[in-house]
Amino acid sequence: MERIKRILFFKIHDIWFDEEKFNNSGYNIVVLHSNASIDSKYQFRFVGHTFLLNIEEDEEVIFKKFDYKSARYAINRAKRDEVIVKKIESDQERYEYIKFQESFCAEKGIPMFHEDELNELISYYALSKEGEYLGACSFITDTCKETVRYKYGATKHKLNANEIILWTAICDFHNEGYKVFDFGGAGGRVNGEDKNSEDYKRYQFKKKFGGDFVESYSYVKTNGVCKILGLLGQYGIKLFWKDDTNEFVRWITRRKLLK
Repeated sequence: MERIKRILFFKIHDIWFDEEKFNNSGYNIVVLHSNASIDSKYQFRFVGHTFLLNIEEDEEVIFKKFDYKSARYAINRAKRDEVIVKKIESDQERYEYIKFQESFCAEKGIPMFHEDELNELISYYALSKEGEYLGACSFITDTCKETVRYKYGATKHKLNANEIILWTAICDFHNEGYKVFDFGGAGGRVNGEDKNSEDYKRYQFKKKFGGDFVESYSYVKTNGVCKILGLLGQYGIKLFWKDDTNEFVRWITRRKLLK
């Protein structure tokens, strides 16, 4: 997957998993998101964490890796409650998802995704047996069917909708031959120093699905006039953020400079 983002007056070529496309991009600012160390040239590397789950194994084996109480029981309970999970395919389903996501993001104070992204994402939504819209999740897939990544999720936290959507998606991607399910980041605080933070809750939620906790990377390179800005940025990060590139990204995100 790829998309064009913007920071101030500059366009950013945002790429997931495709190192060749990262190398060949002609944009002035190019970003590659990957779970692998790369040999390509770059100026910045932002280090995060995520959980990776092997989904090549049989579904029963995958399911047994999940925490019993918080994941397996929740999924089985959703089945007993007759929660319905469907893949988003029609324009009407996309519209309903966008409206739900807008309300969710406004309530949580988080950025809304770009609507045109949905054309490149695989998405699922959940309904109660009475037809109540419980939420939806979207996933990025790579071109070689190696990795699928959990990108967006918004639910009412009712009837274990999030858990049953993720399990349905994992089963589908397993059947399509994907090898790795990436849970899309593990939050910034994972050591328990703030158990009430959203990052810590996100970490605990994703941990219960039994994946391996690993580093995840975003690589940035600049071309043309932006090379000068890149050098200034490197100096600024060292001076003002003590060489912590992750904190620099959080600062940009909080000020909504990245669109």
